[in-house]
Amino acid sequence: MVTGGDVAASTPAAPAAPLPFSEDLRSQPLAATQAPPVDLVVAGELHTVDGQRMDLAQVGGVAQASRLTDGWLVVTETSAAGAAGVWFVAPDTTPQVVLTGVDAVAVDPVGTRIAWLHGAELAVASVVHGELAGTRRGRAPEQSRPVGFAGDAVLLERDGGGERRRGYGVWRPGQGESRTSWSETASVVYGVLPDGQTVVAQVHDASGGPCLALLDVEQDLTAVKTACTVPLTGDGRGAVSADGRWLVANGVADARVASEPELALLVDLNQVFDDQIGAVREAGQRLAGSTVWVDHDSVVHAAGADQLVQINVDRISAGQGGAVEHIAVPTSAAIDAEPVLVAGAPDRR
Repeated sequence: MVTGGDVAASTPAAPAAPLPFSEDLRSQPLAATQAPPVDLVVAGELHTVDGQRMDLAQVGGVAQASRLTDGWLVVTETSAAGAAGVWFVAPDTTPQVVLTGVDAVAVDPVGTRIAWLHGAELAVASVVHGELAGTRRGRAPEQSRPVGFAGDAVLLERDGGGERRRGYGVWRPGQGESRTSWSETASVVYGVLPDGQTVVAQVHDASGGPCLALLDVEQDLTAVKTACTVPLTGDGRGAVSADGRWLVANGVADARVASEPELALLVDLNQVFDDQIGAVREAGQRLAGSTVWVDHDSVVHAAGADQLVQINVDRISAGQGGAVEHIAVPTSAAIDAEPVLVAGAPDRR
């Protein structure tokens, strides 16, 4: 049971013991692979895995992007005026405006649906060949914005302020204004399992320590499972694999050491809630930029303007060498800005 923003517990969880690693990936020499395994947006261009390059100067700064079967869906960075937009990009055509002048945008994991906030109105629609279809609207709860999808529902985040605490809620399109109770238990949402009804999140135990949790969408995001010995940190960076088996997120190797440096953790979601040994393993340097799962066995994240880091799940699990590799960003595109990784590699969809 979850109340008052904490996971109820008779005693606080003991500090997590050092993770059981067979090698130190932070100091291991990293091999260089031949080419990025995902499409990249960098230096105002879209670079695809098959060698295409498309100019995005007309679009402007890019916050996130998803590959579709017939092109790419691109969400722009929020402007100085607080507005964002969505564009559809396809080879040999001019980028097409899908949505503009909105306050916030969320895209589903495969890029086929978007939700947005415009003033006091929430809306959700499918994207078909660069056009919005089946738009549904409702009144937005105060100080909330869309941050993701859970099945047919839209996940909302509410800002804190005054007596109102920061929290997450669910909007079910077709029901008008979100009437769900706000959950104030989660401090971070990492993603949603394939059932569309289970949110992977970080909550806090009675002592304020971090716990990994599964939240039930049908029970107003109540925590139904927790694991409070996972040494997570609270910066919010992380991603769940498409098959729901793995989470990569930031944490530390030994939560008992106050000055322990932050790093990436690989968490087996099938095992961690049963406290199985080896469910959490070190996965190299901390996540600092955009993070994309290429397939069930490989996740890539940006590590500065000129390189990516690729994590091989099977090798991490087996304690094998070569589990973490550096990948060079195309030199012609390298500038002093991190690349945006495009969700959905075309050869691994």
